[in-house]
Amino acid sequence: MGSLSTSKAQCSIATGRQAAWVTACHYCAPLWLAMALVAPTQAASTVSAEPPAAAVDGVVMPAWVERAGRREPVFPGMVLQERDRIVTGSNARILLTLPEGSKVKLGENAQLGFDALAAKREGESVFLRSALNVLTGAFRFTTNALSKATNHREVNIRLATVTAGIRGTDLWGKQAGNREIVCLLEGKIEVARDAIGGQSTAPVVLDQALQFYIAPKGEPTLPIGRVADAQLAQWAAETEIARDAGGASVGGHWRITFTEHTAFDDAMNLYDELRGQGYPALFKPDRQGGKRVYLVQLANLSSEGDARALAGRLREAGMGQSSISH
Repeated sequence: MGSLSTSKAQCSIATGRQAAWVTACHYCAPLWLAMALVAPTQAASTVSAEPPAAAVDGVVMPAWVERAGRREPVFPGMVLQERDRIVTGSNARILLTLPEGSKVKLGENAQLGFDALAAKREGESVFLRSALNVLTGAFRFTTNALSKATNHREVNIRLATVTAGIRGTDLWGKQAGNREIVCLLEGKIEVARDAIGGQSTAPVVLDQALQFYIAPKGEPTLPIGRVADAQLAQWAAETEIARDAGGASVGGHWRITFTEHTAFDDAMNLYDELRGQGYPALFKPDRQGGKRVYLVQLANLSSEGDARALAGRLREAGMGQSSISH
């Protein structure tokens, strides 16, 4: 069947049990095909006058997007909007691309709010003004050389009490509850902190690679330090999507099909449970041996290793037997 996809309804977070019910209707099969079998990469590459707010390149589930009072699982190719909040679960990761080409990576048990996202074209360039709110967890913000040279950005990344102003750089940070960390990997940033105990704090400029800033909760900021290689590697691993970790991506062609629950009610219950737990399940009516069956699938897995890893985890979690295919 190839890559299963993202529809306009999915992009606006209008899917769910009702949409799955419609797709299950035999006489609505053409509608289901139109909604669910368009390649997901098309959603992220639709040509428009303005660039999208942000798009999901890859995800290690479980992960959700909260929008307008609804919570739905994140899927590759999903277009994000201002005021969206991304939430990741245990061992999860997300890779996002902002409209001017910068990348944002999120680690496990993280929450990232898009408080502001405004992008516009200026000739051949894209200008982005954005405010990202890291409520918890680790993140990495990266701008590659081409994007840095051709596009422009004014991005503020807010933690609990610390704000990092970015114009084009590479940094890692974490809102860890008891402390906030900002580590400069390349470029230059200005870091400001809210008043502590009624005492204001002066902004600090980080302009040397591997400088880091730590703000303990309720206590004065620690002296600026230089991160050791071993610590940097540990921090970086918190936001990277590892190979064969169960990741899905735009252009991923592997899928998992659950084979135990093929009666309509059983399949629908599995579909609801997976989506509620942060997995972007798809619901597919089919025929096997002349009999109508209903299949639940997870698509866009990046590799065979990713598909096997995720299938194993979900089997151990009680989701039943499954098969993988390309």
